[in-house]
Parts: sequence; C-alpha cells; structure tokens
Amino acid sequence: MRPRFAETDALGHVSNTVYATYWELARLRYLEAIGEADDAPKRILAFNHMAVEITTRMMRPCYYDEELLVHARIAALGRSSMTTEYALSAPETEEIRAIARIIVVATNGDGAIPWTPGQRAKLEVFEGRAL
Repeated sequence: MRPRFAETDALGHVSNTVYATYWELARLRYLEAIGEADDAPKRILAFNHMAVEITTRMMRPCYYDEELLVHARIAALGRSSMTTEYALSAPETEEIRAIARIIVVATNGDGAIPWTPGQRAKLEVFEGRAL
C-alpha cells in the first residue's frame, strides 16, 4: 500500500489518525481471504465482528507515497473474541514502522456471540496452527 497525500500531517508524516484505517483494511482483507464458514450467520462482513479495543505503537514515521506492507495474524481466539496483531513495514529495509493489537468480538448486531465451529476451523487452517 502507499499512503495518500490526504493521510499526511503538516510534517509530511502519515497522521496518527490514519493507522487504525490501515489495520482495519488489513483485517477485512485477511478475513475475506479466508471466506465465511457455512455454519455462520450471513451478514455483510465475513466473520461479522466489531473492534472493541485498538492499541497502536508508532515507532518510525511513514511518508506520502512510500511503499508499505501491512502484516496481520491472529494472536488469540476466545469464545467470542479474537486478538489480532499487525506490523507495518517498509519492504526495502524491512524496518517495522508501527505495530498494533486489536481485539474484536463476533456479533449479531445486538451483542457478542460465539465464533461458530466452522469459523474456528477456517481460522486455524488459514493460520496453520491451533488457536
């Protein structure tokens, strides 16, 4: 990905307000790549969920039009929660610029619901490990 000019601040750095958008895009692409499980309720999103906690640590600045990679993985899977971790890096140097930890919960729109067995299985296959 490449940051847009509108995402930068007066110093030319990617604004701190933008990182959550990068994490969200990575999370949605990650879950879309897995695809929804057959036993899950059909909603707008694959793995219908909502973020309940977002922590970002910016370690080095990112700049307009700089090539960046967002890496994502599942750190933990609870009954209805999922903790995801992210790293934003510059591919030329492999330097980590920012990291994040986000907790999401499965939801039906009215509250938290458990991940289905099918969803859990798909996540474990994609991650290549037991969660």
